[in-house]
Amino acid sequence: MRENLRYFFVILGDFLTVGLAVGGSVAAGILTGWFLDEKVFHGRTSPWLTIICAAFGIAGGIKNIFVMTRRRLRNNQREKENAKD
Repeated sequence: MRENLRYFFVILGDFLTVGLAVGGSVAAGILTGWFLDEKVFHGRTSPWLTIICAAFGIAGGIKNIFVMTRRRLRNNQREKENAKD
């Protein structure tokens, strides 16, 4: 029972980490684009830099999903190898 609870919290932590990483990447892209549009270029480029930076944020979020998935799979493989020993 205790091992199942530990596994549940590990998986929950992984999902929360992925969600925060993706959401943070998208939010950072949108905020950066908005700042550049409104504060640096005084609205002359609005909304183009916001859209471009949002696309970079989405791409970064997708990359984070792949990196974290690969890391989790590697950790699972190590755990299986350690369990065999």
